[in-house]
Amino acid sequence: MRTRTVVAALVSVTLVSVWGFTAPPRDYTIVAIPQSQVDITDAFWAPRIEVNRTVSIQHILRKYEETGRFDGPRIIEAGAYMLSKRGDAALERQIDDLIEKSVAGVESRLSNPQRAIGVSGNLLEAAAAYYQATGKSRLLDAAIKAADAMDSAYGAGKKTYISGHEGLKIGLIRLYRQTDEERYWKLAKFFLDERGKDDYPRQGEYAIDRTYAQDHLRVVRQREAVGHAVRATYLYIPLADVAALTDEPQYRQALDSIWQDATYRKTYVTGSVGSIRFHEQFGAPYELPNLSGWNETCASYGSVLWNHRMFLLHEDARYLDAMERVLYNGFLAGVSSKGNRFFYQNPLMSYGSYERFDWIDTPCCPPNVVRLLASLGNYIYAKSRADTDVYVNLFVGSTATIPLGGSAVRLHQDTNYPWDGRIRISIDPQQTQDFTLHVRVPGWTRDRVMPGDLYRFLDTRTDPVALAVNGLPQRVRTAGGFALIERRWSKGDVVDVTLPMAVRRVVADPRVRDDEGRVALTRGPLVYCAEWPDNGGHVLNLVVSDRARLTSQFNRALLGGVQVVTGDVAALGRSGAGRVQEQPRTLVAIPYYAWANRGAGEMQVWLPRTSARARVTPVLPPAAIAQVSSSGAIEKRWTGYNDQNDDLAAVYDGVDPLSSADESGLYFRMRPALGQPAWIEYDFKGPARISRADVYWVNDRRFCRLPASWRIVYRKDDRWEPVVAHGAYDVTGDTFNRVEFDPVTTTAVRVEVEPRTVHYKTGEIGPPGAMFLTAPIDWREFGIIEWRVR
Repeated sequence: MRTRTVVAALVSVTLVSVWGFTAPPRDYTIVAIPQSQVDITDAFWAPRIEVNRTVSIQHILRKYEETGRFDGPRIIEAGAYMLSKRGDAALERQIDDLIEKSVAGVESRLSNPQRAIGVSGNLLEAAAAYYQATGKSRLLDAAIKAADAMDSAYGAGKKTYISGHEGLKIGLIRLYRQTDEERYWKLAKFFLDERGKDDYPRQGEYAIDRTYAQDHLRVVRQREAVGHAVRATYLYIPLADVAALTDEPQYRQALDSIWQDATYRKTYVTGSVGSIRFHEQFGAPYELPNLSGWNETCASYGSVLWNHRMFLLHEDARYLDAMERVLYNGFLAGVSSKGNRFFYQNPLMSYGSYERFDWIDTPCCPPNVVRLLASLGNYIYAKSRADTDVYVNLFVGSTATIPLGGSAVRLHQDTNYPWDGRIRISIDPQQTQDFTLHVRVPGWTRDRVMPGDLYRFLDTRTDPVALAVNGLPQRVRTAGGFALIERRWSKGDVVDVTLPMAVRRVVADPRVRDDEGRVALTRGPLVYCAEWPDNGGHVLNLVVSDRARLTSQFNRALLGGVQVVTGDVAALGRSGAGRVQEQPRTLVAIPYYAWANRGAGEMQVWLPRTSARARVTPVLPPAAIAQVSSSGAIEKRWTGYNDQNDDLAAVYDGVDPLSSADESGLYFRMRPALGQPAWIEYDFKGPARISRADVYWVNDRRFCRLPASWRIVYRKDDRWEPVVAHGAYDVTGDTFNRVEFDPVTTTAVRVEVEPRTVHYKTGEIGPPGAMFLTAPIDWREFGIIEWRVR
């Protein structure tokens, strides 16, 4: 180990940010203030951070012990942040035990540099964090050995590789910032530059679909956010680092184009990314389904870090707007209020089949939740490298000590944000000092829902942002999304900021088909949803007209205290005769992050503006049908993944789908073995005359494919006879497949289906769980969204 360098880093730990104040001439011009120098006292975040420390991390450690599955580095990093704020001998012993296991794993790889590449970037991050927090170098020594082994084998003139998981590059750059050893960030750059080249054979996952790992083009030529969303954000984070460290425009150009594609066309109103279950990937532009949206919590973690890096690179508050949006919504929904249950995916709609898990087979999200909450202080404040500017990025009650110009400035925020838009910032420099204070003016105060035009407010507000210094109102001068206050600061100076916090209606770009005719409700940084316990057990039938008056109140007794949005709306229901009718209802909407803390039930973010988009409980079965049955079904079992929206009743509920991949509604799937029959049957209440059938097939772009063939048969006496069709049985996606036939009078009819057989190879991502296959498999799965007979 480089004792001189590391000891120096320890001595200067109070002056070193997460990214390091001491750095080469080329680096970020903005420097984050580390969480070790920020004390959070906020009424919103401080209790959550305490639950994170006392409940969440212990829950994960117990699960590691119970399951025998060990994924320690992220928890080591989280523990480091906790220990840097508060001594905890018991937690430190637990983390030290994890470190011993981690070191053993690292040392088993060191004899072969090609195996050393398997050491995760998470471990390198954890090593630096734990050393900074405790001064213990056991893990850092092992991390340095692993990085040296990698560097001995890979690089220019050596072996080529893309580094496997994108996160390794994050760890190498973090290790560089801890040790000042430039070889580490240059190795990360080498791995980054190798992506998309064809100078070595890919194997396994990397050979099958190179967009999955963002390996389809050289990184500097990439312009779109594609592939696995978590891996993507983990690539774009070190891409920002390399752009800062090299100051080469090609990296910035790629990074900016990718960010714009992701933010302007592929991000949910909650800030989440990664809309498609298959490959857990970014979808096509504007492909943002609400029910099936994947939105992995890990991707939200990655998005927070990526957007923060973009701010450090560009000194522009729009990246902080994006960071705040996902932090308060898409990310925070990933953990329950009690801190012991987690979401892997975060949909914006539920029929009642979604709930958090206490553990899962792929437990990557819980430790990411824990390490981000433990390190929240890293993202609140920043300063310029030239010591001329101080930035307030997030409105969180806290106190920060900021080294500035050979002295220090103490900043204290007092606020009840996000419930209240009033923020008081007290400035207490050690000595009278000139600098510019930059206070973020959120885009939502300037009629910008999020960066870009993917979403817009229905109304235009004129409520201004108010700013005062020592009680004197100031004209708000802005640059890059910040209010600038340039002056000589003295002890006792106070800045008061007031942000308008009205309830706002949001609509999406019309190309987002799931959101057409719908409205989302926001207040400040929070996105709201309607959930079943507050709305009579159902929310999918609610209609929020553009004329509905919406107000907001703080409800101290609800969900630990939340600001709710209420209003007079309509609820669709059925009369005794089955006719659809509107009834008045008082809407109660809660912050999206708080949903699913009171049991499983209906939830919806995007609420219908007219009755045409509301879901009315169908009259099931239709009048002429006495019974519906099938030859089989997919067994529903709890996996921790919320993707089981199968229901036989869906095929006759009368809801027209948007497409074959539409998962905004229910559907029905089957997986018959080769040679087994597959059918759905309608039994009529009496003899019925029929002459037409319409079938809308599922094609979810995962493993449920359009079938090979199908036909209609009817009951004739005691046997099943095929109808005499007037044409071919089409198998086409995104439309009803209609067949007309000679009229028959019958008591029952079936649609018989022959599924398509799809062969998946070893190493491919395959069914049923979208995991990498260890053996080849033949898969037969089909689904029906709607089947109608006339």
